Amino acid sequence: MDDVFIWIIVAVILGAVELFTGTLVLAMVAVGAVLAGLGAAVGAPLWLQAVLFGVGSVASIFGLRPFLKQALESDSKGDTSHRPFGTRAIEGANARVIEKVDHTGGLVEIAGDNWTAYPLEPDQLLEPGDTVTVVEIKGATVIVWKQSLSSLLPIARRSARPLEAEKPWNP
Repeated sequence: MDDVFIWIIVAVILGAVELFTGTLVLAMVAVGAVLAGLGAAVGAPLWLQAVLFGVGSVASIFGLRPFLKQALESDSKGDTSHRPFGTRAIEGANARVIEKVDHTGGLVEIAGDNWTAYPLEPDQLLEPGDTVTVVEIKGATVIVWKQSLSSLLPIARRSARPLEAEKPWNP
């Protein structure tokens, strides 16, 4: 197989995997693969193709990636505080429970994608159709929370007894 096609295949695979990571690192390595492919197209020896790949990848990661990342995260005025990037965009987002979520796990839908989920509070049971908030991302799993009246009342969470059974407050 011709070196040019090998580099093209490497670049396409890296670009495809980048779609799942959203970090732009693999896209920058794909740029290095394209440069190596161009070198192969003009007849460069394999060692020079490898150098083009390495230098192109490193230069893209440190030279091009910061600018692209800032452009993707910023709004029209250059403010980067409003558009999170990658998995940071999911934290704080609303999700819909698809399969019951309890301490053993469950399934939620976030922006059309299904994620394995666990509740923030181990004793919380989330039913299908509930709307929850993504609190944290741990790998390919999200930690979700549904605000309820009991979560807002610290006394109710500390005690298994009803609120009426609590001793009255004496100033």
